[in-house]
Amino acid sequence: IGGEVVQNASFTFLNAKPTYKGSYVRLVDFDNSELKRNKTLEAIQNPQCGWFYTANQKDFEKIPGSPIGYWVKNSIYRIFENSDKIQELGDVRQGLIPGNTIAFLRHWYEVNNLKIGYNSIQSSDIIKYKKRWFLYNKGGGYRRWYGNIEHIINLENDGYEIKYSGYNNNYRLRDPEYYFQTGLTWSKISSGRFSMRLMQRGCVFDIAGCSIFKLKDNEYILGLCNSKIIDIILELISPTLNYEVDHIKKLPVNSNVVFFDNIVLHVQHNISISKSDWDSRETSWDFQQNELIRCISNCSQNCADIDLLNNEDRDEILEIEKIPTDSNLLEDCYEAYKSKWTEMFFQLHRNEEELNRQFIEIYGLQDELTPDVPLEEITILQEETSIENGELVFHADEVFAQFVSYAVGCMFGRYSLDKPGLILANQGETLQDYLEKVGRGEEELTFVPDRDNIIPVLDDEWFRDDIVERFYTFLKASFGEENFRKNLDFVEECLGKDIRKYFTRDFYKDHIRRYKKRPIYWMFSSPKGYFNVLVYLHRYTPDTINRILNSYLKEFIEKLKMYRSQQEHIEVEGSVIEQNKARKEIDRINVMLEDCMQYETEILYPLATERIALDLDDGVLVNYNKLGSALALVDGLNDKKTKEKVRKFDWIDTSQIRD
Repeated sequence: IGGEVVQNASFTFLNAKPTYKGSYVRLVDFDNSELKRNKTLEAIQNPQCGWFYTANQKDFEKIPGSPIGYWVKNSIYRIFENSDKIQELGDVRQGLIPGNTIAFLRHWYEVNNLKIGYNSIQSSDIIKYKKRWFLYNKGGGYRRWYGNIEHIINLENDGYEIKYSGYNNNYRLRDPEYYFQTGLTWSKISSGRFSMRLMQRGCVFDIAGCSIFKLKDNEYILGLCNSKIIDIILELISPTLNYEVDHIKKLPVNSNVVFFDNIVLHVQHNISISKSDWDSRETSWDFQQNELIRCISNCSQNCADIDLLNNEDRDEILEIEKIPTDSNLLEDCYEAYKSKWTEMFFQLHRNEEELNRQFIEIYGLQDELTPDVPLEEITILQEETSIENGELVFHADEVFAQFVSYAVGCMFGRYSLDKPGLILANQGETLQDYLEKVGRGEEELTFVPDRDNIIPVLDDEWFRDDIVERFYTFLKASFGEENFRKNLDFVEECLGKDIRKYFTRDFYKDHIRRYKKRPIYWMFSSPKGYFNVLVYLHRYTPDTINRILNSYLKEFIEKLKMYRSQQEHIEVEGSVIEQNKARKEIDRINVMLEDCMQYETEILYPLATERIALDLDDGVLVNYNKLGSALALVDGLNDKKTKEKVRKFDWIDTSQIRD
């Protein structure tokens, strides 16, 4: 009935052997009570309607758990009779419960990178392995093949704090022998189809990211579990959206030597494509380089190689590979980016349909299933694209928001145009650390990071090193000065606005969303937002606020006063039109000055005198609230309700939390 109120329902129970078939009307696909009632009457009058079924209840016993699968055909019963179960081929495990998740879990990008154990280790070596944080699999949303591991857990000294902190009673560090092992994982709770992923060595797994270990054929099982075969099986044995360990244990596996190698190759390809997609975003710890920057690097190398060919071969390869002839044009690189990822998207789609075809044949379900996969169910490019009228459509605003985010990362030294991967990602690191890690002198750098870790984000060019000027420098460094204006126009066209408006209105909101309300670039902002500077959390020191105060805020106030004096002069000496415009500017500047001076005297100066230190191990939620109203207000991070929640944490010094 599916939860509908039933006024008249009749059930008959017989104390007898089940020697004849029962009759069933399947109503769960109909939306409301009246429709269900009408469909019931129709089924009684016409048993051939398509939702009237008869079934022998003895057949239900062939399915694990004996669900009342009255709609199931004999071919499904045969699958369970003739197949192994996953639990016979590997160890299916539920995973640990950390207890106080806020105290012991972080997103990987919140803490010192040097304190994270990324490498594969044995669970027995965890005490000897001098790290505090370890990769943590807690499920995540609908995604197939690879990804969804974004968190870390504090397992320092074999989880000493989890076990003995005194404020964590509801923990279960079960099955430690499986920690850091290669396996297959799925999300226990889902809002849609079942999806399974490869979990590489080095991860701990929890109750929401259940996993399978010690399988002989990981790729084959992964392909099966992401196929339509398992969809209809799980619909039968797990009718809710919770995929429990007991459900997965019972999944039927029919290994077929004829198709085996081909299936494994397709699955390996799918894992590779999905990993490339996952790692293309900077919220992956394996992120190396923005895709548009990678594109220009590849274009430059490809063009250099192609230039060695004769003209006829060169033109043919340029057409086939869609390689831009002018690699300094962002528009060309964007087209190459779309071409590359369109091919990968549809290759993944073809692979999934081919896997469905092979598994449908293996399980003999040609009459029940087709291999078709809707484009909407392909789980790469979920941020960058959408399916519209059956077509893959790229969202240029998202692609270039990622490009701008990477540019800001380079401004702070988190990333570099001279070396892929993370550069500065540990507390208090400096430009000197950057030079040592990149392995170049400052004069040899393609793009030099900000020296003092403070970048103004203002409505006009009040500082030479403000974020817009820094972006201009980055764009010239990465794509050349010759086409700078054309490239800037294209960036603004894709973002849908002037770059300064994007930085002042949209960038921080995008950063909050991208980093899931755990930002690593923090916006110091006056009460009305007329003064804003960005600071990279990992380069913050107890002197940072003092530098903001004395080198930026006070200087900004003086510049505003000088500008007001100029306008006051125009108000007296200028034409009537100029005078009217000057009066409006004076009124605007007075509001800005009042806002900035309040920020100076009531907020920033008191904080600067305290020389507040942060501990990255405490996480962004706690540290952000240590700086009170000096930082921009973010719902779910430092709003009044969240701040009160943080003040109740029993694992921190709550006296450090400021209004």
